[in-house]
Amino acid sequence: MTHLEAEIKLAGPTLDALQQQLIAAGYTLELMTPRHFEDNWLFDTPARSLFHLRQALRLRIRGDMEGAILTHKGKPVEDSDGGVKVREEIELTVSDGPAMMRVLEKLGFEKTFRYQKFRTTYRLYHPNGIELRAMFDETPLGCFVELEGDKPVIERFIQHLGLTRGDYLTASYPRLQFEHCQAVGKPLEDMTFTLPPGDGR
Repeated sequence: MTHLEAEIKLAGPTLDALQQQLIAAGYTLELMTPRHFEDNWLFDTPARSLFHLRQALRLRIRGDMEGAILTHKGKPVEDSDGGVKVREEIELTVSDGPAMMRVLEKLGFEKTFRYQKFRTTYRLYHPNGIELRAMFDETPLGCFVELEGDKPVIERFIQHLGLTRGDYLTASYPRLQFEHCQAVGKPLEDMTFTLPPGDGR
């Protein structure tokens, strides 16, 4: 599957607080994928060529499905004012995640970063015609809702909620983890839960 989508993130103290923010604005949440655990691995060449090209290669293993999802993320295209981020994504499902990891390593790719989260996915819609995909994430860094859709719809959503550039994020989870580690004065480390995957709340 190949698609071009825009995305932004909203951060909040809890998932409930994020849900209530959207419900109060008149949005309806329709469950698409129940809460599940995701283990994500980024791969790159020894020279970090993908990183320097602002591309990414990710293998995602989900707790609610067999196999894994391999994704290539193209170089993001951003507005000149640093607003909504748009990038091409190519995704395919593979039947065996660990075997896919071994194939990537045999081809010369290295694991460069690992991040985990619990995700619940909804269809978010409003009577005014705005419809987006909303992924509610519980991560080691806190709670976020990631909103994906066509760029004009994302821009309508931002305008409808009266958000300013400081009210939402366009950074990826690896970038947020890098900024967190930098802020506390330590080198970049994986964004993983300290306890084995479980309830996570």
